[in-house]
Amino acid sequence: MSLTQTQIEVSKDPTGLVTRTVTKQAFAWEDPDADARSYRVTQTDGVVTVVEEFFDEMPAVYNVDVSTTQEPVESHPYFKDLTQKNKEDWAMWKQNPNNPDLNGWTPASETGEVFSTLYALWTKGITNYFAPRAVVKHTTLEDKAPSLSGVGIISTPGYPGDAGDVNFILTGLSAQQEGIKWRVTREYLASARGSTWEAVLYT
Repeated sequence: MSLTQTQIEVSKDPTGLVTRTVTKQAFAWEDPDADARSYRVTQTDGVVTVVEEFFDEMPAVYNVDVSTTQEPVESHPYFKDLTQKNKEDWAMWKQNPNNPDLNGWTPASETGEVFSTLYALWTKGITNYFAPRAVVKHTTLEDKAPSLSGVGIISTPGYPGDAGDVNFILTGLSAQQEGIKWRVTREYLASARGSTWEAVLYT
């Protein structure tokens, strides 16, 4: 004897996930649908009741966390116009002000406005700054197990808001099978503001 459908309930949670719960009854035992996300079967007074839950719809859900990390002050976008020689001399001077390769060069001898600002901050003890760093998590409902090959690679999270002048790498992935579907969360880490992840390392 086939199950008779007695009730359908459709619900939507705050993330937009829509589920459909179907209740069926019969006078003989029947196995529930194997494609169901979850099910419950009870038999009382000769009546078998099967309650099955299915996914109907799940839009992409984003979660964003923004924090700050301490970065060397010279990596601030303000100093992006420093010349290559400025950067090399500065790096050597920080390691050893008496390095003979400097040929007597000192930061105080530089007259360029950008470099002078860097040195002025350094003399005040400001060697680092708080750089904003964003983590975007993207959760989707998918029909098959996700590929793991993209982890550690430059990727685009598809974030609908303004992420600024950055790019992202896929730093993590978690997936859970629910019925015949997979709930997949991918985690993306933004580069520092005004910079990008090195393509040589992350492609």
